[in-house]
Amino acid sequence: MADIPENPLSLRSWRVFVPLAGLLGTLLWGLYVLIDHTRYVRSVDCYVQGKITLVSSPVGGRLLDLKVNEGDPVHYGEVIATIDTTGDRANRKNDTSGNLSPYRTLERDRAREVRIEREMADARDHYHRGRDLLKNRFISAQDLEDLETTYRKKMAQLTEIRRLIEADRQALSISEVHPRNRTVFASISGQVAQRLVNLGETVRPDQPLVSIIDAKSRENVWLDAYLRETQVWKVHPGQKVRIRLDAFPRLRFTGRVLEFVPAASQAFALLPTQNAAGTFVKVVQRIPVRIVFDDLKGQAIFPGMSAEVAIARKS
Repeated sequence: MADIPENPLSLRSWRVFVPLAGLLGTLLWGLYVLIDHTRYVRSVDCYVQGKITLVSSPVGGRLLDLKVNEGDPVHYGEVIATIDTTGDRANRKNDTSGNLSPYRTLERDRAREVRIEREMADARDHYHRGRDLLKNRFISAQDLEDLETTYRKKMAQLTEIRRLIEADRQALSISEVHPRNRTVFASISGQVAQRLVNLGETVRPDQPLVSIIDAKSRENVWLDAYLRETQVWKVHPGQKVRIRLDAFPRLRFTGRVLEFVPAASQAFALLPTQNAAGTFVKVVQRIPVRIVFDDLKGQAIFPGMSAEVAIARKS
């Protein structure tokens, strides 16, 4: 059986198609890069920053008790440490009672708040269910009115207990500065980042004991993006930002430009660049831009995390 000769036209078409496909892909990629460059200002030199609160001892003395470790969650008003200022353990209870009393009152009112919230939720469900029953004439209008009255009373009780809790917090803040204070309380809610002292050490007045970070509060974390100075003219406060954190590759966060730090990073260097030898190499400087999150999506975002941002040139 005779061999079928190869079609030279088909071979030639494949040889032409491959470079054409490569050229087309290059053009499409170049077009994408050009459009992206006109729409966004991108930077991978971004890091999460946050407020780190230092909890200090109001008095000097020996550290008798330190109740938290690194990574432990803490709540506002929770006892962090106990300081012995005299070494007289027999009188310690009398000296700390003035401080512990507002703390116990706050804890008692918090428990009442939880109980009233649960009762209010039940009263609300009974009221909404009563409205449906009234439509079907299973209950009277008077019964529905009683359910509504109960619901409103629980709402008023919840408002009142929250007002008392705020007053308890104020009383606790006043007691914290008492000159004979030996009990150290958490000044914010969050998570312990560092223990700066060890049990049994002698601490000085105003010496930090632990540091606390509230990593789930949008007001306490932000991004510092370091843009090239040639990009700064494209960015202004209020522009929308798309954020990707290396720690959460499947999540996409959004934010907005808050402000510029009014100096290049080189201005804050401990060893500034000098030109003593008479040589000069021009280096593009970096300008810090502060970006705030719109929503943390329920994640704990810690200072120091790396991120990538895309700043929309048109808000």
